[in-house]
Amino acid sequence: MQRRYQAQNYLYFGLLLTGLLLSAMSRRIEPLCMVLPLACALVCSRLARPVPVLDIDVAITPTQAFEGDPITVRVHVRAETDIPPMEFWHPLPPEATCTAGASRHLVTLTRGEEKTFEHQVTFVRRGEYTLGHLYTRIHPNVGLQPLLAEHLCEQTCRIYPQMLPLNRLMPPWHTHISFGHYVARSAGEGVEFAGIRPYNSGDRIRRIHWPTSLKRQQMYVNEYYREHNADVILLLDTLIAAGHPHQGTTLDISVRAAASLASYYLRQKDRVGLVSYGGVCTWIQPSSGQQQWYRILDALLAARTHFSYHSKDITLIPPRVLPPGALIFVLTSLLDRRIETALNDLVARAFQLVMVVVSPVYAMGSRHFEGESRLWRLETEANLHKFHSLGVPIILQDAENPLTHLHEALTRRQVWRRGKSL
Repeated sequence: MQRRYQAQNYLYFGLLLTGLLLSAMSRRIEPLCMVLPLACALVCSRLARPVPVLDIDVAITPTQAFEGDPITVRVHVRAETDIPPMEFWHPLPPEATCTAGASRHLVTLTRGEEKTFEHQVTFVRRGEYTLGHLYTRIHPNVGLQPLLAEHLCEQTCRIYPQMLPLNRLMPPWHTHISFGHYVARSAGEGVEFAGIRPYNSGDRIRRIHWPTSLKRQQMYVNEYYREHNADVILLLDTLIAAGHPHQGTTLDISVRAAASLASYYLRQKDRVGLVSYGGVCTWIQPSSGQQQWYRILDALLAARTHFSYHSKDITLIPPRVLPPGALIFVLTSLLDRRIETALNDLVARAFQLVMVVVSPVYAMGSRHFEGESRLWRLETEANLHKFHSLGVPIILQDAENPLTHLHEALTRRQVWRRGKSL
C-alpha cells in the first residue's frame, strides 16, 4: 500500500502558518491556540501509521458471453485486521455499463469479518476485455494520509457478437450429396420417406417394410430421398469502418450479421466459410459442425480494419476456400470503392451472390436520421445499379437489423445473368 497526501494537508499547513504569523505579529497567543488542533491532526497523521491487511478475491461469471448478456462480478473481501473506512472501486472499460449493483463501495470491517459485493456488467460491443482490476483507498485516523492499493485479480472475458433474428431463407442453388437439410428428388441415403420398392440383392435388412412384405409375400424395402448440403461463404468487408469506436461501427453490424448467417446455415448442416477482405485478407476454409461455429466466432471476434492503400486480389484466394457454385453473402458498407473490384470478379465467375449493405447512418447515430438515410440510399442504389440489373439480390439496411428483408430478397426468384463481366 502507498500513502498519498490529501488536499487538506496543504490547507492545514497554510492555516497553521497563517496562525503562527498572526500570533507573532500581534504578540498574542489566541491565533496560535486556534490553529493548534490543526497541528495536532498533522502530527497524529504522521506518527500513527497502521497498516491494515485484507484479502480480495474477484470471481467473474461467465467468461464467455454475447453482446448484451449480463456478466456478474463478485468481489469477496476478508479483513485480517481491523479496517477503517475503506473505499474500493472496479474501473470498467468504456464499452461496459453497470446494469445492476454498484462498482464502487465504502465499507468498514472488523478483524475476521467477510463481505461479498456483486454487480452486473453488460458490454455493447464484441471483443476481449479484462475485468477484476480493483483499487482500494483506506482512510486511517484523521484521513489526511489515505492508503492506496492496487489489486490485480484480472480475468479475460470474451464477448461474441450478438445473434440477429432470421426468418427461413431460400435454399442455395447448388448443393452437394451429403448429410444436410435439403431434400433431393432422387432416392438414396436420407431420412425423408420416398416410397417402397421390391427388395434387391445388397439392400439392408433394417430397411425391409414388413407390413407390405407379409401382405404380398415378397420382400419390399423402404426408399428415402437423398440429403444434400451447400457451401456458404461469408465475405466480410474490412477495408474501412464508420461509427463510434466504443458503441459500434459498421464493421460491428456486419460481424453480427455474419455470425447470425453462420449460425443459421450451420444448423442446416451446410459447409460455412469466412473471408475477411481488406488490407489483410484472411479466411477460414468451409466446413460444418460445432467446431466450425467456434472457429468462425473467434475469427469474427478478432475482425479489425487494417489501413492499407493496397487491397488483395480476390483471385488469389484458393478454390478450396471459394468452391465453385458457393452461395456468397457479401457484408459491406461500400465506403471503400475497392470492394467493387472483388464483386465484379465474383459475378464474372458465376457465384451465387447476395449483397447486404450496412448503412453508416445507423452506425453513426446522426440526429438528421431520415434525411441522411434517404440520401445514402439514393447514392448506394445508383452505385449498385449494374449489380441490380444482373439480378443480384441487394439488401440495404433500413432498420437496426440489416437482415430484416433478406428473406424477401431471396424469394423474388430473379433471373441472374450469370458469368457476365461488369
